[in-house]
Amino acid sequence: MNLANNISIIAHVDHGKTTLLNSLINFCKKIINYKKKFFFLNNYFYTIKLNIYSVLINKKIINFIDCPGHFDFINEIYKAIIFSEICLILIDVYKGIEPQTLFCYNLSKKFNKIIIIFINKIDIYVNFKKIKNKLLLFNKKQKIFFISSKYSIGLINLFYIKKKIYFKKEKIIFILEYLNNLKYGEIIIVKILSGIIYLKDNLKNKNNDFIKVLKIGIFLPKNFFIKKTFINCIHFLIIDKQYNKKFLFFYNNNNNFYFNKFNVNIYFTVYLKENFFIFKLINNDYSIFFKKKVSILFGNCFFLGFIGNLHSEIFFKKLKILSKFWITNPIIFFLFNKKNIWIIDIFNEKNFLEYEQIVIVNLYVLKKNFFLIIQLIFNFNYYKIKIKQYDNLLILIFYINLYKIINNFFVILNNKINGFLFYEFKFHHFLKSKLYFIKVYINNKIIEEFNLIIEDNITNNCFIFFQKIKKNIKNNLVNIDIKFIHQKRVIFSKKIFCYKKNVLEKCYGGDITRKIKLINKQNEGKKIMQKMYNFYLDKKIIINIIKNEFSNI
Repeated sequence: MNLANNISIIAHVDHGKTTLLNSLINFCKKIINYKKKFFFLNNYFYTIKLNIYSVLINKKIINFIDCPGHFDFINEIYKAIIFSEICLILIDVYKGIEPQTLFCYNLSKKFNKIIIIFINKIDIYVNFKKIKNKLLLFNKKQKIFFISSKYSIGLINLFYIKKKIYFKKEKIIFILEYLNNLKYGEIIIVKILSGIIYLKDNLKNKNNDFIKVLKIGIFLPKNFFIKKTFINCIHFLIIDKQYNKKFLFFYNNNNNFYFNKFNVNIYFTVYLKENFFIFKLINNDYSIFFKKKVSILFGNCFFLGFIGNLHSEIFFKKLKILSKFWITNPIIFFLFNKKNIWIIDIFNEKNFLEYEQIVIVNLYVLKKNFFLIIQLIFNFNYYKIKIKQYDNLLILIFYINLYKIINNFFVILNNKINGFLFYEFKFHHFLKSKLYFIKVYINNKIIEEFNLIIEDNITNNCFIFFQKIKKNIKNNLVNIDIKFIHQKRVIFSKKIFCYKKNVLEKCYGGDITRKIKLINKQNEGKKIMQKMYNFYLDKKIIINIIKNEFSNI
């Protein structure tokens, strides 16, 4: 078997990466005559994990790697480019060159990969003069092909791309992914950099842990198992035990291969009835931070961390199908200081000096969208904006607080340009916070589960939360006094009045003094009850008030 070629398919969001891979599979299915249709299913219209498909042609293996397009899964883009020798950059002929197209192009050049441009969707757009103008950004020597993923036009060019590969004799593998499969158990996806691995070989990681290889396979539409690996090919290995995901990458002698996990930015607390499915989902996504916790009020729960909003949204949509659960609103960590004692926590309990997380953002913008985007950025509290200019691309570098990003900062920008932005952000420093940490008191008792963090429109946000409490508390026997307090100062207060029976309903005639006596007697009884009654919120009421929109309980 000749050496394999690994081709990564990278592009801006919705330029047709997964459609191209599906077309390749069906194209090969017609040649090899597979009986069964095979499609890569996306996750709620978004690709969130690497999809790999292998083709056997002319005694050669070609691995096609489809990767996501959103920032939340940018680590998958890095892995796809690093693992491949050839980067196939797909461009939607109608939309043209987008910010992420240029990001992928520059990243591929940085890693010295062969770059091939494929112009997709030529079936709906055939003005070739305009197409040439859109591609002036790229080198004139750049290979450019025209295809239609939908109708499988021009796909044959993909199977005749050649690349010379040099390798050493030592056995070196690079771990691409770790999966947990219901049928086969623990699986690792690897690229064989050099040497050959056989069935029942023992592999060793940097901590001297051993795992045994039970089966070796390649990614054909049907599970295809072989006795040994091929050099430079991507394989999946079924192993005999669960491997520690913190140390995914193997090494041999002085050859070290590492891939750092991306920082987790957004956290949730999840409460479930059954734990089985959440463990399966977490085992298939090592970028999720996971920790077991115990709540005094609600019992066992899980503390989960995600790279971004979309990452968490897709995870909870999957979990919603498999299990019943409820989750809290997003949680952010802050830095607090009291008399030079520094504490990292999620809420300011004792009126410490608080500092919030500031992230540095690289926002990739086409020149035509610059004024739309910059206008919105100026409306937010940003810090130190800097602009880098390229041929058709601007990179806006600025600082902004993490709270704004979690509250859909990029969603607002996307809606403004009616498309998809490409961006990167990571933690940079802490800065004195301008957020309001609000405690909620009900009848002079603090309810810690109702703690709020608000940036602006304080009175309006407090009123909305009050209405949520009022909606869930019905037929209360006493008046409920609700106060929203920030730094020992009441910023909003309102009452939920008690249920009163109509004592005059059966009082006939015009005896006014008797009616007054009945009403006064009722009011006196309510006052006595107010003093003696210990107000208690049921657990179900608290859950209904604080649960997130993704909850299905």
